[in-house]
Amino acid sequence: MHSRFALLLLILVCCTFPASLALQDPVGPLPGDAVSPAPAYPDSATLSAPVVVQRIELVRQGLFLYEQVTEEGAMVTVTVEVVPGKGRLLVHTTPLMGVIFQDAARTALAAAERRTGADLSGSDVIVSLQAGGDVNGIDGPSAGALMAVLMVSALEGFPLNESVTVTGTIDSAGRIGRVDGIGMKAEAAAASGRTLLLIPQENSVAPGYRGLGQGPVTDMKAAVEGETDIRVEYVATLDDALRYLRAEPLPGPAAAAYPGGGIAIAGMIS
Repeated sequence: MHSRFALLLLILVCCTFPASLALQDPVGPLPGDAVSPAPAYPDSATLSAPVVVQRIELVRQGLFLYEQVTEEGAMVTVTVEVVPGKGRLLVHTTPLMGVIFQDAARTALAAAERRTGADLSGSDVIVSLQAGGDVNGIDGPSAGALMAVLMVSALEGFPLNESVTVTGTIDSAGRIGRVDGIGMKAEAAAASGRTLLLIPQENSVAPGYRGLGQGPVTDMKAAVEGETDIRVEYVATLDDALRYLRAEPLPGPAAAAYPGGGIAIAGMIS
């Protein structure tokens, strides 16, 4: 029996969409439009977060090839920059990304603009994602919350806590939503040295999910903390996530619950 391997990185999505151009301008003024002067925003922000890698093994049996699929957690790096421009959102990933990831970046930007009140009509927001060299494609919405945090950090100029990471979708109102693969993401985050993983409040109860062990999960936080070397906290909104991820914590119960951590304007995500 002979086999060969292909690696496909999904930021946990149930179906795959075609990859698009690595640098895209989904929205923005047309050439010749008047552009207002760009405000001076702070430097870029970078974090690493957990994702789910789907490993596809092609196994030959006689004249036929069969796919054997396994999944595992991994980390990728995401950077957000705000630069003078024309009000565009530019998404650049290595490797190419799918349309769901692009949509998640657009929604994260809407949430960050609403949260900060920033006028980005004279600026471009550049989202860059860097994965390993053996990854063929990137898609899925589960980095949405992390991208929104990075955008707010870049716009407001505060540093981020490198010991914390987050997984979750985001909507334009800043609500963080359910994702899959929590157990695998927790393992990847712990292996990368993270000490706190933020997961959506909507993932707190998952009676149909069997976790890293064998039993059904009714409290995701307890299940993950019992089987990995990482703390877990639930977040429901972008403000919840910012209380943990700011190196200079916001006032509130979440900040009091997790006050420590280093500063990262560069880091890891998945």
